[in-house]
Amino acid sequence: MSSDPTEAESYCALFLDIVFRHGRKSTKTRPELLKEAKHKYSSSEVLPLRLGAEWWEDMKRDGMPISQQARFEAAATEYVMAQVQTVRWNEQLALKGKAPSLPDYITVRRVAVGAPLCIVASEYDLGIDLDIDILLDPLVQALQAAVSDHVAWINDILSFPKELRLGEVLNLVCLLPIHNNPCAASGLDPAAALNGNEGGRSSFGAAACRAWEMTASRHEECVGLASRIMDSPHLSANPNMEDSVRAICSIAAGNWAWSLKCNRYIDPPATSE
Repeated sequence: MSSDPTEAESYCALFLDIVFRHGRKSTKTRPELLKEAKHKYSSSEVLPLRLGAEWWEDMKRDGMPISQQARFEAAATEYVMAQVQTVRWNEQLALKGKAPSLPDYITVRRVAVGAPLCIVASEYDLGIDLDIDILLDPLVQALQAAVSDHVAWINDILSFPKELRLGEVLNLVCLLPIHNNPCAASGLDPAAALNGNEGGRSSFGAAACRAWEMTASRHEECVGLASRIMDSPHLSANPNMEDSVRAICSIAAGNWAWSLKCNRYIDPPATSE
């Protein structure tokens, strides 16, 4: 599914239809859709469909506010469709050698990493339901974007060695050299970089350093924005604002702590033939 945009979009549309029944046009019930899915997909592919529906019903039954339900559904929809866009980009890379622009990649990756969805979920976990004028405040929006980028870029940097070894180049570290020198796109050969191409190694090394600098800058922005939010009379007057800011920032901190220990980011040594 990761290399087939049509199949990926079909699965993601099914996920949204099974999980978020309200307002969707399917004439089939959730049990009917799940039954059909069992005949088409593996058990591991069916599991997110079933658990997603159970989780959603649990949250509604536990009293998630209607406005928060709408935001959660919107965030989940953007999240799964960002996965489809990523698959489309992977196909373009494989077939045409065409990489997305760095701004486009950062925008989609910010959503695809899942942090915006986690932010809404954290509000639910804490029993917080912020007013829409608070949620749309530029400082709050900027903090959410900064945290999402921080999570995404940490993921990209630490995943880079393993992804490079597998020939996967849809990564911030790989896209930075292309952004800085578009003519270098055709010369960005992951295999060559691993097989002694010093020019490739140097390019990737510089890009990795730049990615760390970008991430450090985002961290500083998170700290500064959190402080500005709490210094704002309008925002800090909300009794839930401090808990919300702490929750948003803890997503970045928690991801960083988890990433340092998770086996997902350990690059296995190359095996000799």
